[in-house]
Amino acid sequence: MHEPNQKITSFSNPKVKYLVSLKERKNREKEGRFFLEGYREITRAKQSWDHRNPLIPRSYPEILCISPECFLGSNEWELIKALNLPIWEFPKAVFEKISHRDRPDGLILIGKIPDYNFHPNILDSFQDEIVLVIEGVEKPGNLGTILRTAEGAGVKLVIVTDPRTDIYSPNVMRSSTGILFTIPVYLGSTEEVLNALIKNKFKTLALTPEVNNPYYNTDLTGKIAIIFGSEQYGLSDKAKEISSDLLSIPMLGEADSLNLALSTGIVIYESLRQRSLNK
Repeated sequence: MHEPNQKITSFSNPKVKYLVSLKERKNREKEGRFFLEGYREITRAKQSWDHRNPLIPRSYPEILCISPECFLGSNEWELIKALNLPIWEFPKAVFEKISHRDRPDGLILIGKIPDYNFHPNILDSFQDEIVLVIEGVEKPGNLGTILRTAEGAGVKLVIVTDPRTDIYSPNVMRSSTGILFTIPVYLGSTEEVLNALIKNKFKTLALTPEVNNPYYNTDLTGKIAIIFGSEQYGLSDKAKEISSDLLSIPMLGEADSLNLALSTGIVIYESLRQRSLNK
């Protein structure tokens, strides 16, 4: 894919067909490519590449697709220059066909998906920190929001186990506003990940509505892993069996559960609050 800059004007151009094909998960996985759209999202990714955290899976930007007719301001050219990637330039109508958005802002970056498979030695450098484990997540929007919230609360690692969605989905990238590239995110099996956390002396705390043990009555400081289940099915039996303790979020009304991203935010910010009191 390393080639000179090009202007592409035809809807039937093979490059247009290739980019459109990356809207589908099976094609992204087959090609091993991610599709990152938007000025803010690409800027965040570039900052991560420039100041790389060695724990973050290493992704490789390859091609920048642009449509100056869609730009919303004047900062786009500065970003384009800084990225220093081969450019495919499109007129607005063609770019809109490629885009995932109703109102594209004229920037799409294509890159190589990193190796983000979990391996236990990732945990070696962790001391008194929060690790977040999300099991069986189904909705990319929820996963993206969880990543934003986790990063904002100071979570140092997110591990997604047995997901039903594509971690590198454009919708995850959009809802995370590019945070996917600025926090370590790994993929593994629930059993493998929880056993590795316990072996590394993490306290594993799993959230489930099946118990009456409010999260705020538990010590959420120190070296902990907080585990959440999927929106539809909750935690697996395996996750509940392996975890050191089961916690709940009290529900005082008719609703019996909360949105996964909201639940995650409630608990990890309680952990942040407790940690601030101990300083």
